[in-house]
Amino acid sequence: MAPPTIATSQTTEPDTAPHPRMRALVDRMHNPGLYAGAGLGAASTCLSGDPLLLTALGSTGAAAAWTALGMRPGPWRWLPGQGEPWQWLCRHSMSGYRRRVRRMRARLTVPVSGPADTGLFVIGVCDGWRSHPHRPQWVRSTGAATQRARCALLNQAWQHVLPDWGSAWWRPYSLGEMALRTSPLLALPAVGAIGLPWWGGMLAVSAGAGWGARMWRLPARGVDCAAPLKGADWYHARWTEWIACERGILPASKLTSLELDDDKLTAVIVSTTTKAASSVDQDTVSIAFEVPPRAVNIYRPDDMPANRAKLTIRLRALTSAELDENDLPAVWEEYNPYAGSKLLAPETTEFGRRFQILMPRKGSSVADVQPLAISQALDLQGAEAASRLHLRVLDSRRIEVNEMGINPLQYGVDLDVDALRMDEHGYVTVGKDIYGDPARWRLLKFEHKRRGMSGQPAASAVHSFGSGTTGAGKTSLEEDLQIAQRVNGFISWLADGKGGAGYASWTRELDWLVKSFLGAQLMGQSATSVSDYRYAEQMKLQWLDEEGYTENGRSFFVIDDPFAPLAITWDEFNEMILKNPNAPHVQPLLRAVSSVGRLSRAAGTSARIWVQIPNLDAIGSNASANAIRDMLQSGNIALFRTARSDVDIMSLGSRTPKYRLEPLPERFPDGSETGGLFYIADGSDQYTQSRAMFHSNPARIARQFPLRSLSWQEADAACKAGVAGLAYLRREEYRDLDAAGEEAFLRELIAKEDEETKKNRKTIDLTPAAAAPVEDVDDDDLDDIVPPSRSELVWHAVDSGARRNKQIAEVTDLKPTNVANATARLERLGKLTKKQRDWHTAEPLDTESISA
Repeated sequence: MAPPTIATSQTTEPDTAPHPRMRALVDRMHNPGLYAGAGLGAASTCLSGDPLLLTALGSTGAAAAWTALGMRPGPWRWLPGQGEPWQWLCRHSMSGYRRRVRRMRARLTVPVSGPADTGLFVIGVCDGWRSHPHRPQWVRSTGAATQRARCALLNQAWQHVLPDWGSAWWRPYSLGEMALRTSPLLALPAVGAIGLPWWGGMLAVSAGAGWGARMWRLPARGVDCAAPLKGADWYHARWTEWIACERGILPASKLTSLELDDDKLTAVIVSTTTKAASSVDQDTVSIAFEVPPRAVNIYRPDDMPANRAKLTIRLRALTSAELDENDLPAVWEEYNPYAGSKLLAPETTEFGRRFQILMPRKGSSVADVQPLAISQALDLQGAEAASRLHLRVLDSRRIEVNEMGINPLQYGVDLDVDALRMDEHGYVTVGKDIYGDPARWRLLKFEHKRRGMSGQPAASAVHSFGSGTTGAGKTSLEEDLQIAQRVNGFISWLADGKGGAGYASWTRELDWLVKSFLGAQLMGQSATSVSDYRYAEQMKLQWLDEEGYTENGRSFFVIDDPFAPLAITWDEFNEMILKNPNAPHVQPLLRAVSSVGRLSRAAGTSARIWVQIPNLDAIGSNASANAIRDMLQSGNIALFRTARSDVDIMSLGSRTPKYRLEPLPERFPDGSETGGLFYIADGSDQYTQSRAMFHSNPARIARQFPLRSLSWQEADAACKAGVAGLAYLRREEYRDLDAAGEEAFLRELIAKEDEETKKNRKTIDLTPAAAAPVEDVDDDDLDDIVPPSRSELVWHAVDSGARRNKQIAEVTDLKPTNVANATARLERLGKLTKKQRDWHTAEPLDTESISA
């Protein structure tokens, strides 16, 4: 057996290259605080008598002033010496830890030579430990655990001694904290009075130099010294302590999908209560996580539910001294929440600033950009900073952002009659948008490839839809459109859901104005009859194609050839439908409006509907309501101020706004009201904030232009179709009545018309006469003795107008299960048929077939 060998050390060549720390030590000498502190210590040891007294008095006054400033938050917190005592210790501890880690890594990289290379057993504890294969991992884990335990112990000690200490520059410092900062100013002048030996003076000079160097290096960003020690658990704990606590901004909330790296933190906020997750503000999160407010972005993407929101935090943010606040591209590059996006072409405008945001080719798109995220990234001041940002999509990757400190629409828009004249594309100007451009509304859509014999191009009506709460300004826009219709030769019909109070001054300025719900129903039915007559007449007319050839049978509308365009408005349409959903006028009104929307555009008849609830689902869910929704999504759309914050979450189908719309305020910053302020669709899915033109007496302006009415041929055709046309012909008799009087008049008119119809009706019975009964039983209580069956009750209820099982159950007082069984049986027997989920009678009911 070979004898054991002892490892011998080998000499290596000395490293003559300068150590990189020497340069760092030299750089640390460029510290004015070091020389100021050393000078104070030297003056205290060298001076005596009156000069020493004056020095002591001066340093005492400086300490008092310094303490007074430090005990109140202010801009001086960024001056030297205004850092936190815990930050001093933490930074010093981290510096020492980094030095130890560098030395450890340098030692671990030195190769071990000698017997270790030969695989022989090595005697000696030190050499065996150095050659152990797992030594680097054990050293690192042991050092890290020791360091964490030491920092935790020191942190608890500081908090136990001075519990008010924290890392928050916005809070007042205590007297004890300021005493640690200013005590050398009081202690160093006392050195000269004590009379220390030469080595005591050197210690005083050294202490003053060290104190001055530390004071000059403050403040230090807390994130620099604490971020390496903060992990995901720390952020979860701070969120629970500051935000998710019982009295926090979002109680019982939590962070999920938290991802943390050196520069950025991303997470998803989940709210477990009815409060929205996006209600957490920047300042609260910045205080909880000890980061600047602008480094925090909280927003909710369109595909995320209301109880969730996305949180992004820039952890390694630059300080105000390192970043120019006026350099918007640099600020956006540092804090933007959309990775890869850029801010381009910033410029100053008359009302604020304007710039563009270029989105990356992959990842985020222009649909993800939200005003709230932009205001957070740029740290815009004010409680409603997001409402001052107006977004306009330029192309698939660029979006223009206008920050308007002064809203140009707050001064109002005066009425311009000339702007209400229709152009060659069918547009009229109804106001002005936020960019100073005309806000246009389309009345007709022209097609110049087909023309009538008069030379006018083909045209089709354009439907319209608008929503807004009471006082938002819907009436102002409607009055502008009524003037525009008078100017351009339209026939104007209007059904006022407010009982005539909304358009009292327009009683004599409209061709037909109704105030009752029954009148609204008859107006829709009359419009359907007029459109049918126009189609029949247009089929007999000739027209010219693009090359000038004459063709027979015109299938399109031409202005005044021979009919004028007809525009029908239903104001407060949701009130007509929702006030009493089971009222007899509801279903006929829905069918009439849907018929106008689906079939009357080519007859020059347009429909315009105003509602208060910003959701078209409120008008119902049957076939007629679905047709109305589809019709309204294809025309003009105006969104006024509503009581709901989710103005852009509406059932608008393909016309849903491309980016999130900010709720319209009730007042402008100058205190004026925002009546007439609305979002108008530009023909696609982009909405622009605009304001309608206003005049104190619009009916007087409309009176200057001729009032158009239906021709006698159209009115006669409407009368032949039913009582709705007769209600139009006799409109002057109830024009000045209120809603109740008008409804009573119309019901009496309907009753008389039904009576006349019955008188002129002759019934011929083709069935053979039944044999006479042997005995005629006259018993008033026969129904009580032999009650009708369930099937008979159900059939008669459907024949009376009940269409759904719920309505049939209410009429017959039967249970829903019995109604369902009866309708299914009658359908099998062919007595009932189901159309669009509604029951209808198919054949008369005979008791024998039912009983069989």
